[in-house]
Amino acid sequence: MTQQQNLAARESNERNGKDETVITAIEVKNAQARLKFLPSKLGRYCIAFENAIYNWMTRNAVAYNGGYWDFYTLSNNGFYLQPTKGYMLTSPNGFMDDVSAQEAGIIVTLMMLSHFSFVTYEKAHHEDCERISDYYHQLRDFIFTLSPESQTKILNAID
Repeated sequence: MTQQQNLAARESNERNGKDETVITAIEVKNAQARLKFLPSKLGRYCIAFENAIYNWMTRNAVAYNGGYWDFYTLSNNGFYLQPTKGYMLTSPNGFMDDVSAQEAGIIVTLMMLSHFSFVTYEKAHHEDCERISDYYHQLRDFIFTLSPESQTKILNAID
């Protein structure tokens, strides 16, 4: 497996006093597993979520014009989507920087998980809201397994 297919790293949990944890990201490659991936995570929101990811990238990634995305599952039950290359990203909070494919994917997935947690809350879909909020926090925990440079870019983009 390449580093991108299986990203194992130690997470510094000094912020919450826990022992070090390893969170692994594994690419979902099997075609059948890919078809079931988003429905298994997001249920009735899977199509809207995927469209929101692509629309956000169209608005905020310079030179983005669609394309194939990789799906990653995390060993802590989280997930993210990732484009095949990096982009210059802008964010409504004023962030603007070149980011890797992984950083772009994590940023947009976190943005949309946050958005959909509010959508589900407003619709009183409490189970969906709780599940989506958990995915947000699981992916956010994964950020701290990345390099300090990646951590900074991602946190600045979603702040």
